[in-house]
Amino acid sequence: MKALLPIIIILVGLIIGYFQFILKPEPNVVAPERPITGVEVITVQPKTIQLTVSSQGTLLPAVETDLTAEVSGRIVQVADHFRAGNSFRQGDILIRIDPADYKAAVTARAAELANAELTLAQEQALAEQAAADWEALGDGDASPLTLRLPQLKQAQALVESAQAALAKAQRDLDRTEIKAPYDGIVLTKNVDIGQYIIANPANPIARIYATSRGEIRLPITAAEANFLDSRTKRQRFVTLTLPNTKSDETWQARLARIEDTINPNSRLLYVVAELPEPFTETAQPSALRRGTFMAAEIEGRAVQNAYSIPRYALRGSNTVYIYTDENTLETRTVDILKSDAKQVVITAGLNTGERVVISPIAYYIEGMDVSIVNETIAETGARTSVSAQLMQ
Repeated sequence: MKALLPIIIILVGLIIGYFQFILKPEPNVVAPERPITGVEVITVQPKTIQLTVSSQGTLLPAVETDLTAEVSGRIVQVADHFRAGNSFRQGDILIRIDPADYKAAVTARAAELANAELTLAQEQALAEQAAADWEALGDGDASPLTLRLPQLKQAQALVESAQAALAKAQRDLDRTEIKAPYDGIVLTKNVDIGQYIIANPANPIARIYATSRGEIRLPITAAEANFLDSRTKRQRFVTLTLPNTKSDETWQARLARIEDTINPNSRLLYVVAELPEPFTETAQPSALRRGTFMAAEIEGRAVQNAYSIPRYALRGSNTVYIYTDENTLETRTVDILKSDAKQVVITAGLNTGERVVISPIAYYIEGMDVSIVNETIAETGARTSVSAQLMQ
């Protein structure tokens, strides 16, 4: 009996466990509820958007000249302000060449002119006498030689030649004073007092530039050129700033021209901005130096009935999420005119008053339920700038 007791205990335990398993209550099945995602939206409104194109370039003078001597000689005087970096005014004498030989040439040419005028006066008198003698004693028509007409014509030519020689000698004398052709600044100087210079255009004595006007060539892509309305005669402006500095000054330049040539290496073309008197003390807001590197915002054409949304609201390359009246999300394909790191300009695919989702979504299912946690109404101002980043 004692040997059967453990077996009996095990069988009783199995029977009790069996009835507990078959008689256990069925568990309640609860379907999990899908959480509703909260989103931020922006209500879009059509507006007129003033496009701009961003670029950068170097400020250089519009006029830069190699100054050369037109006569040879030794330099006897150099102006104090004729040094690299110094400014000068139009008409200032920069260099004076020894004028002694040229003064002597003027005197000699004046003497030759006086002799020619004397010869002309004598020939005029002889011609008048010959005409009178022929009228009194001659018969028929007199020959030109009889009336001394060739001699008179020769004397007149000698006078004109002597006058031209005197004028040239006077010009050479005047050219011993090298004067400034405009208001400007000396860039480089290659000669100094006591030096003998030769009249040779290939050997400039200095390089100068005008302070009246500066130009900046701004590289843009061919696609960005389409955003600049070059067909209208309305004057376009370029706002210039100093990048990588703490200065908040801005200079207002004029869009002078768009070059039609595309660089075969970079595939870029250039817009030229013109800045009046950038190197003078009266420049506004302050004077600039030649070679200053500047950033530019080029005013382009205006786009009617366009939409502007933040760049981070764009999903993929050309889609956005629309918040519908049923509190769900819908994917919408849009036509993008321009986009940069901050904003996107859309010309088609959106309607007035629609709400575009601008917050990130961890997972997306078409038609998913969402709720608005923050709503912003887009600006409806008449002019909003959207910059186009330079693609190189």
